[in-house]
Amino acid sequence: MQEQFLAGRKKAMSLLQHNDRTEWELRDRLVRAGFSEEVVEDAIAYVESYHYIDDARYASRFVEIYRESRSIQRIRQDLLKRHVREELIEEALEKINWDDSPALEKEMAKLLKGKQPDTLSYEEKQKLAAKLYRRGFLTDAIYRKLEQWECR
Repeated sequence: MQEQFLAGRKKAMSLLQHNDRTEWELRDRLVRAGFSEEVVEDAIAYVESYHYIDDARYASRFVEIYRESRSIQRIRQDLLKRHVREELIEEALEKINWDDSPALEKEMAKLLKGKQPDTLSYEEKQKLAAKLYRRGFLTDAIYRKLEQWECR
């Protein structure tokens, strides 16, 4: 039995060696690797004791990395998908500027592919707005940014 605990700890350390993971992600990977529930719990406790997994730190780093390329809503959804608790997500988001403008501008430029917004037809603007909305940006922010770009 001791060998199984050791193998579980080694697998957990191996999984964390290349990527930061949430507790849920690590637990899921260990279960899929065939470890029993008690071995998984031991491995989780072991890596937590060394602060190798910390969902609050994970959320903060995730927000910092993606704040200029994703909408706040998309960041929130991505963290929820990784089973990060809502209060940890809120704490991480409070630490940053809640302005989606840099990410919105970057995404809009990518979708426009060099076109000028003032050359777009009404239908093209609607399609652009719909794409941005599906990526988590707020409608009023999208149309405000389009107006700003047209006034340039």
